[in-house]
Amino acid sequence: MEVKGAWGLVTGGLCAWRLPGDESGPAAARRLVRRTMSELRFDRDVIEDGELAVSETATNALRHARCAESNRPPFPPELWVWARTVPSPQLIVSVFDGARTTAPHASGAGLLDEHGKGLELVRQVTADWGSTPTRSRVDTTSVPGKTVWFALPLPRDWPGLHYRVHPGTAAYHLLLNLTRRGFEGKRSTTDDGLSVLVLPNVNVWVHRRTFCWWSTRHRYLRRPLIDLQETTELLVRHLDTAHQRSE
Repeated sequence: MEVKGAWGLVTGGLCAWRLPGDESGPAAARRLVRRTMSELRFDRDVIEDGELAVSETATNALRHARCAESNRPPFPPELWVWARTVPSPQLIVSVFDGARTTAPHASGAGLLDEHGKGLELVRQVTADWGSTPTRSRVDTTSVPGKTVWFALPLPRDWPGLHYRVHPGTAAYHLLLNLTRRGFEGKRSTTDDGLSVLVLPNVNVWVHRRTFCWWSTRHRYLRRPLIDLQETTELLVRHLDTAHQRSE
């Protein structure tokens, strides 16, 4: 579920914006991240790290906004922000672009090196970072691409750590998220109140406090219901991979 205010992240929501597809994009991303983190009462030094990291990831997205691997027109970058509690309480900031096959990497260059220092800087000022194939969120038509994301530690008194999500509400919003990303499914409810989402190549059980599914034949995943957005991204990746293999 997308929310208009930063405090919606406490209840499992997501803030998502389309960024300008020109040189003003990184500045817009910095402004949005600063405003969101300030509303959530992050310490000033963590906010500054977030601004620095999103400036670099937005610059990277702008560089790859035109998809070299297809005839699609340039796709404007998007900025997504949500919170997760697993593997640790973190704010996740993701910048989406439409160039799925262009994988970024930190070069290991020194910070004073003018070439390849951007993502190395992201690595140094954040708790974690990475790049993930996914689909766009902001447009009504989902577009394949990737995100470059980074994680920052949440404040110690983050209220979402104690927030309880109703399983039926969680199941509804998870299915809605996936449908908007191009994956149709059905929801059923057992006699004891357990919800099951039947999706292509995977079923997701929604228990009292967790989402559960088999990501592979030998790997069973569990995520707290409050981690709705993180669960959505994991399932989009799973479903997208299965879809590509079937083509």
